[in-house]
Amino acid sequence: MDGNGAAQGGIGILAGGGALPRLLVSACRAQEKPVFVLALEGYTDAETVEGVAHAWVRLGALGEAFRLLKEAGVAEVAFAGAMKRPSLGNLRPDARGAAFLAKIGMQALGDDGLLRAISTEFQAEGLRLVGAHEVLAGILAKEGVYGALRPSAEDEADIARGFEVAKGLGALDVGQGAVVQQGMVLAVEGAEGTDRMLARSGELRREGRGGVLVKVCKPGQDRRLDLPTVGAATVEAAAAAGLSGIAVEAGAALVIDAAAMAVRADALGLFVVGLPAVANAPLIYLVAGEPSGDVLGARLMRALKERTGGDVRFAGVGGESMAEEGLASLFPQSEIAVMGLAEVIPRIPAVLRRVKDVAADIRAKKPAVAVTIDSLGFNGRVAKALIAAKSRIPRVHYVAPMVWAWKPKRAEKIARLFDHLMCLLAFEPPYFTVHGLAATAVGHPVVEGGAGRGDGADFRRRHGIAPSDTVICLLPGSRRNEVTRMLPVFRQAVELLRARHPDLQVVLPTVATVAAEVAAATRAWTRPPHIVHGETERWNAFAACDGALAASGTVSLELARARRPFVIGYRASAISVWLAKRMISIKYATLLNHISNRMVVPEFIQEACTPRALAEALDRLICETAARAAFLAETDAALAELVGPNPRPSLAAADVVLRAAGIAPVPAAAHMDVSSLPSA
Repeated sequence: MDGNGAAQGGIGILAGGGALPRLLVSACRAQEKPVFVLALEGYTDAETVEGVAHAWVRLGALGEAFRLLKEAGVAEVAFAGAMKRPSLGNLRPDARGAAFLAKIGMQALGDDGLLRAISTEFQAEGLRLVGAHEVLAGILAKEGVYGALRPSAEDEADIARGFEVAKGLGALDVGQGAVVQQGMVLAVEGAEGTDRMLARSGELRREGRGGVLVKVCKPGQDRRLDLPTVGAATVEAAAAAGLSGIAVEAGAALVIDAAAMAVRADALGLFVVGLPAVANAPLIYLVAGEPSGDVLGARLMRALKERTGGDVRFAGVGGESMAEEGLASLFPQSEIAVMGLAEVIPRIPAVLRRVKDVAADIRAKKPAVAVTIDSLGFNGRVAKALIAAKSRIPRVHYVAPMVWAWKPKRAEKIARLFDHLMCLLAFEPPYFTVHGLAATAVGHPVVEGGAGRGDGADFRRRHGIAPSDTVICLLPGSRRNEVTRMLPVFRQAVELLRARHPDLQVVLPTVATVAAEVAAATRAWTRPPHIVHGETERWNAFAACDGALAASGTVSLELARARRPFVIGYRASAISVWLAKRMISIKYATLLNHISNRMVVPEFIQEACTPRALAEALDRLICETAARAAFLAETDAALAELVGPNPRPSLAAADVVLRAAGIAPVPAAAHMDVSSLPSA
């Protein structure tokens, strides 16, 4: 390792070429934030690492990269700088890199897909990803004109055409830019990058006014990984190609040294304009009150981008998965992720304040539609607040309340709250349509998740777990009160299982809302579990495990989808249970048992939820071949009956949302009037 020391607790910069990595280093130093540069051989400029802690690594050496980052003690990683996609022949991967390429199939992925797959590996190593724009304040492109020159009416028409083409290509994960002259597309960005695209367009340029370069963010792009970038060098390349100017998507592109870029553009006679992005695109407001809804919301956002070609905006409340899709949450989701009738009571004042905040934000932003996801206790109050305010914004609710489990008469009250209800299960719509509420069975999202597609062997190798070791997953819930009640019980069950399986390893997938509580609660365990984060690592953990102990909920369907034996255990406060017993009309807590009308999945609720009962039931499923085979056959059948045949529930849900909003599923080209834009 070279440079002047490590960056304990600081940021690691995975550096490509160009000025952006150097700007990040300077910003970190100005903020007195420790920084470490992982310089890529053949890509990173030598001046980037001058006087800063760094190490060089070849692009395919993924295992070496993780070792160096861990030795440097970094907690966060930013991807920054230009990088040409290598051929497999030139990559020379190490063992970890080769395993990664074999798993994802590099040739089948576009640039964004490849970056997402790589980022998943980084997050699986416990490294948090940050975007360059999170470190460098003011680097995002601003709406308006940079410099003294403005686009003409002819330029504006070319900009509109280029924006449409670039967004369409981006939706296919091809590139981020296009060059248009007099309505004709001269070139689009591919694997060769912007400079080569500009050189090609210069060769194809017609007589007359020069044409424009348009750079946009890909629909669905994880903005921490690869935003389009422009600077003085881009201006020079555009001028060399004979273009009239450059247009970038405001808020979704990086501008390197805006002042210098504007000066250079003026000198070369080019305009540079920050477009109003998709400011005229329809706004979808989403409210997800808990982590399971966050995952559902993220998939819906991806589907909406797919259905609209990216011509859509989002606002609302969500968690980490929706944030990855571009949602800036109004407040942290954890503030309203509370479950249990008794547990909600102390939080009522704070939760009611947030109900008012959300309703007021919806009225202020005037979205095309408001989509509330699950969490009826919170979202039902938001709907009531909108109705009281006489709001005409369409209200769509995603995930039908289980009136069939509580009281069917509740469906009549729910019908007054929403304009459309999206149900996960095929048998649910009639409970609501009889009361005049439009309801559509869109399918259960478990079929779209990665459960059943994880890489268990790779997970074991990365976490130092032998192929012969017995592995169990603990899933104590996604809410703080669940974790507080269930982890101590699960811990005791683990100790009983360890007496029978000395090689036992425990894996604990968790989510952001309870990550701190899980880490604190397990720190004193004799043999702490492998705590993992992120959806992909969750599926890998499922694939690696021999069985699981889980709190009741959607996780039961995920484990069934992954074809893993599991046992359900759940405890709630005494008052919550007392109230629930007087309201719930079904025999089983687990949906698979409900649909089967018998105890297919062992479930132990309240007083029955003891460490010994959990341990003995799971041990039987792990050790007895016949019991395991019968369990898997019965859960397969129950799951098939529950989820239905729709392979893409999120697309069906997106279609419902778009219809409710009156939005056509295919975006029409729009003329972008930039004549009145202010200076950026």
